[in-house]
Amino acid sequence: MPKKKIKLLIVDDEKDICGFVKRLFKKKGFLVYGALSGSQAVKITQKVKPDIALLDIYLRKGIDGLTALKEIRKIAPLCQCVMVTWDKTEARVKEAKAIGAVSYLTKPLTIDQLLRVVSRVAKNIRKRG
Repeated sequence: MPKKKIKLLIVDDEKDICGFVKRLFKKKGFLVYGALSGSQAVKITQKVKPDIALLDIYLRKGIDGLTALKEIRKIAPLCQCVMVTWDKTEARVKEAKAIGAVSYLTKPLTIDQLLRVVSRVAKNIRKRG
C-alpha cells in the first residue's frame, strides 16, 4: 500500500521563504500549501485540514502565528503544528506549547533541521494511521 501523502501547510509572510520551503517539501513528496498570513492559514485549514503546519509566530498582517495556531487546532485538532521564529524566550516557547505546538524552531535554522523535524512529525502521523 502506498504511503499516505502528508498535507503540509507553510505559513510565513516572507513570500520568498514560503515559496522556497514549499518547493523543498514538494520534492520530498508532501502535498504542500502556502499561506502568507495567519488569516489565510485558517482559511486553508478549513478547506484541506493539513496534517502538519509550519507557522511563523510574527506575521506582519492580520493575526499572528499563535492566534492562527489556536484557530488551526480548533478546526483540525490532529494537525501537528511546528512554530518557527526568531523569538527564543522561554515564555514564548511555553505559550506556544501550551496552545498545542509540537515543536518550536528558532531562526536562523538550517534546511537539515527543518527536514529532520518535519520528517519526525510525519513519521509519527503515519504510525498513528
